[in-house]
Amino acid sequence: MGRRGIEPEPEKENSDRWLLTYSDMITLLLALFIIMYGMSSVDSQKVKEMSQGLEQALNHGASKAGTGVGAGGGNISTDNLESVYKSLQAYIKERDLDQTIDVTSSGSSITIRMKDAMLFKPDTAVLLPGSKPIIEEIANTLEAIYPDINHITITGNTADLGNRDAANEADSWQLSVNRAVTVLNYMTSMGLQAEKMSIEGNSHYNPIATNDTDEGRAKNRRVEITITGSAN
Repeated sequence: MGRRGIEPEPEKENSDRWLLTYSDMITLLLALFIIMYGMSSVDSQKVKEMSQGLEQALNHGASKAGTGVGAGGGNISTDNLESVYKSLQAYIKERDLDQTIDVTSSGSSITIRMKDAMLFKPDTAVLLPGSKPIIEEIANTLEAIYPDINHITITGNTADLGNRDAANEADSWQLSVNRAVTVLNYMTSMGLQAEKMSIEGNSHYNPIATNDTDEGRAKNRRVEITITGSAN
């Protein structure tokens, strides 16, 4: 009987091989988490540094605005508006116009009130010859500080005569608007740029005095020019 060769035993399947794959996956995930954590730390530091830089820049800008350029530590716009206010006051006083023109200041804006009697022919929007030098003076004064002006609003106002029928109401609205437009057109003809200007018409609905007397109605018939300064 021939001797049979000894057959090698079949190699057992390594049931632990999945551990290698699992270990590799865990290692890769750990590396990914480390990288992500490192990136978030760097970004956080950058954000912190940027935030500190912005804070310093803003504080520096605020301190510069607080010190100002003009006397008294005010900002440029406020100082220039004050200069316009004083200049117009001096012009009014020199020409004895106190009874027809009034100028007030709130610090951030100035308002010029002009009675219609010194501006227009009665019941029209036609300028009187004597009113043009006054409007020219206002326009020239404003032109000198125009870059610091935010807006100029020209508002027409009429008096209430007690007649509220539709025709008179329409005429009052139209007259107040037309007078504001007339003043705006004359000021722009002097060189002021129209993009900073607007007009309003209040008819007789914004009185500053009683409409029961001639004196009160004369005050209510007016054109107002309100100038606001640019915010710094």
